[in-house]
Amino acid sequence: MIKVATAAVLLLGSAAWAAAATPQCLRGQEIEAEQAIRFQTELMVVSDTCGAQTYTAFARRNRAALVDYQQLIIERFRRAGASHAEARFDSYLTQLANEVSLRVGAQPVATMCRNAESFLATAESLAGDQFRRYVAEQAAADNSDRRCRD
Repeated sequence: MIKVATAAVLLLGSAAWAAAATPQCLRGQEIEAEQAIRFQTELMVVSDTCGAQTYTAFARRNRAALVDYQQLIIERFRRAGASHAEARFDSYLTQLANEVSLRVGAQPVATMCRNAESFLATAESLAGDQFRRYVAEQAAADNSDRRCRD
C-alpha cells in the first residue's frame, strides 16, 4: 500500500513538472516519438509484472529506433525552454512508468498478464522498421488536438 501511495505522489509531482515543460503542440515526429516511448514504457512495466523477458529482447532489437525517439522527445523539451532537457526527459519517463504501474497494479496480476498476452506478442514481433511503422500508425490514429498548426 505504501508503494502505491508513493507512486501516486511521484506521479502527481512528475505529471505537473512534465506538463509544465511540454510545448502546447507537438510536431508529427514528436507524436510518433511519444507513441514509441509510451509503448516502450508500457512494455517495460507489463513485461516485468508478468515475469516475461519480452522487454529486454524488444529493447535490444529496437535500440536504434528507441534512441532516435528519445532524442526527439528531448529536443521537444529543449524547444519548450527546458534548460536541462535530459533531466526533464527522465522525469517524463518516470511519470509514464508511474502511470502505467498504477493502472497495472489496480488489477490482479494473473488477470492483467492474461489480458496482456496479445500486447506482449505484438512486442515480440516488432523489430526495426516494423516497430517504426507500428508507432507511425499509432501516431496517425492520434485524433487529439495536439498537433502544431504551422
